[in-house]
Amino acid sequence: MGWVALGYIALLWAISYWVDRRYKTADLSTFYTARRQAHWLWVSYSMIGTTISGLTFLSLPGSVRQDGWTYLQVCIGYLIGYAAIAYILLPLYYAHTRASVYEYFRHRLGPSAEKTATLLFLLSRGIGSSLRLFLALWVIQSFLPSWPFPLLSAIALGVILLYTLRSGVAALIYTDAFQTTLFLATAAYTTYLLSQGPIQSCLSIPLIINTHPQSPHFWLKDLLGGALIAFSMTGLDQDQMQKNLSLPTLQKGQKNLLLYGSLLLPVNALFLFLGSGLWAYIACMHIAPPPPDEAFVTVVQNIGGILPFLFILGLTAAALSSADGSLTALTTVTLRNLLPTSYENIRTKNFVLIGWACLFWVLLWAYTFLPKEGHILGIFLHFSGYTYGPLLGLFLFSRLVAPGKDARYVPWGTLLCTTLAIVAEKFLGVKWGYGTILWIALWNAVGLWALSRAFRS
Repeated sequence: MGWVALGYIALLWAISYWVDRRYKTADLSTFYTARRQAHWLWVSYSMIGTTISGLTFLSLPGSVRQDGWTYLQVCIGYLIGYAAIAYILLPLYYAHTRASVYEYFRHRLGPSAEKTATLLFLLSRGIGSSLRLFLALWVIQSFLPSWPFPLLSAIALGVILLYTLRSGVAALIYTDAFQTTLFLATAAYTTYLLSQGPIQSCLSIPLIINTHPQSPHFWLKDLLGGALIAFSMTGLDQDQMQKNLSLPTLQKGQKNLLLYGSLLLPVNALFLFLGSGLWAYIACMHIAPPPPDEAFVTVVQNIGGILPFLFILGLTAAALSSADGSLTALTTVTLRNLLPTSYENIRTKNFVLIGWACLFWVLLWAYTFLPKEGHILGIFLHFSGYTYGPLLGLFLFSRLVAPGKDARYVPWGTLLCTTLAIVAEKFLGVKWGYGTILWIALWNAVGLWALSRAFRS
């Protein structure tokens, strides 16, 4: 296993070294957007690795027992959201931004709104991405019990720094494409292996369309939630959009997004099919049902053979391909949107990237105290409604007012509107499911618009 790990790290470094040689100079433009010289097919495929993190790799199959295949309702909503991004957001970004999507808010509403959007992203992505990485490393450690968790997490973050520190997005496009292939191959092979066993009699027809309006996964809530999650968590998220900004023209960026959205449906269906196989195997083998996020691990350990080895490779690939983009995006917005322009240089970039990696290491250690019940994917998507909802609301507000004025009331207005939305949600006792993001967004859009009218008068 040690030699394979070294070979894996060496291959990632070799890809990064090849990218360095290709671009000759590892400047900030290379780090931010690969000098806008990337190919849209490579970008589209590598973006799957950014989306399908270790969290999805483990939690989506585990969610099948509780939620069936209702996640496909969300995925169909994603398609609507990506089409909206391609034709609403991308033209704005290509016209008004160079490296960070939050430069748009500076153009439209001024520095206060830009910094508010940036801080919302830092909070959302910092917590969300470190939580995703934690879940993957926590599982990997169960296969490597002699490795202390702080050491394992330090090695993972060190590997990411090894291939992202110089070339950033330019390297990620190719390293993530390689890692996407690895974890998809692992999922496909495991699904094939399970289909060869005597589990057909234990398979049950999963729920795909939920027609109960009171359910958190009622089809309309999931469809609308999926579209808004995609629009906000991809279109207004620097991590997801940074690779899109690496393309030379708006038209290629739009083609990339539409292909990417189309690919996500069969990819997620593969993991749901895998989940059905996992739970059928657990039922047939009379294994005590584990927590949802541990179903994949339980079956892999029970089958043994070469599968645990492939599982660790696939999970590692999923974890690294998601976390590397997050660290790069966090570094980019810190430089472009928070720090003064005089600090935007290679030396500061390296310092900020290493600083974010150190913060991730501290968060990973803190997450070891979290309870492990439930499937974290659902918890994460629900939490995202409270962080990306204000971001979506801020964007909607930006389209309601004339550009050019510095809306200084945006920071405290966003905090006030989000608080009122949460209080109102609890008071009404309504479970919005993944549609929480719309509830929060509407409160922010309407509230900020009312504040703008009040300040104007």
